[in-house]
Amino acid sequence: MQPPRLPQMLELAVRSQVDAALADEPADLIELGTRLLDRLSPPNWALEWSLPGWLGRALGLHASAIAALTLANVYGLAYVKLRDDLSDGEISEGDRPAALTLAMTFHRRWLLTYTGLFPGDSPFWSFFERYMAQWIAATLRSRQALGKPFRDYDEADLRGLGERGAPLMICAAAVCLLARQEGLIPSFEAMLGHLLTGAVLLDHALDWSDDLAAGRYNVFVAYASALPQTFAYKGANRRAVAEELMVGNAARPYFRLIGRELQVATDASCAAGVTGLTDYLIWLQSQASDYGRRLAQDSRTRLHALVGRILEPALAADIPVTPS
Repeated sequence: MQPPRLPQMLELAVRSQVDAALADEPADLIELGTRLLDRLSPPNWALEWSLPGWLGRALGLHASAIAALTLANVYGLAYVKLRDDLSDGEISEGDRPAALTLAMTFHRRWLLTYTGLFPGDSPFWSFFERYMAQWIAATLRSRQALGKPFRDYDEADLRGLGERGAPLMICAAAVCLLARQEGLIPSFEAMLGHLLTGAVLLDHALDWSDDLAAGRYNVFVAYASALPQTFAYKGANRRAVAEELMVGNAARPYFRLIGRELQVATDASCAAGVTGLTDYLIWLQSQASDYGRRLAQDSRTRLHALVGRILEPALAADIPVTPS
């Protein structure tokens, strides 16, 4: 089931504008940028493409303003994704120079789009700087453990996890300012904070095995294991996750936390009348719940198969499997 998203006409119009902007760049940047945009286009990254439209319609923004904000969000998404890929070592050495140049190209286009909407003395720019500072700090934190077991995480720690998505809040502040409803920014910020925390927790549950293999800190692994996430403990941490899924609580408390965060965001979105976002959050809750159940079931199935393989020779030989 695909996520709720923008009308396809707006998606195509925005993509064509980004493609046209890339057309003036050198051939290697065009090729790399086109590959990136193909990965980032709907139904992938539906929230980032659709949020300006969902919020804008709820606050009565003109279609032209929604289109401009959506374009800005796509430029911002491309910049942030490239920077993350560069930091995570997911771009080959040969592509790194082009990727760095392309990231700055998207950043420049991002700023230029917002410059056309807000003068230099607008309060928008202080929100932009604040959310980008949160993203940078959260990105740095994500490279290392928090220094405490997951069971000791407090609300500030959880909000800090969500700040990996802080650039998404920029468009929410922009919508409120263009709609002359600056007073809504704190409530929208809180709503998106819960959404992003739930989404980051879910991403870590989805990516735990790859993160562990690559040496990246992962919160889901921290939930299952208090051991350091270093190469020396890679095998022990993998066994701890398997034990939690197969014979422990099947990570149910972890997925309940995801559900709690997303439900708070859903309630706030519904109260604010942001219909598209509410539908998206209901869809995301369903995806998280289904994945949690599937993860637990698959792990238990593997456990039963393993036990069967261990016991089968003994049963075939009619050897007692328990002390007499």
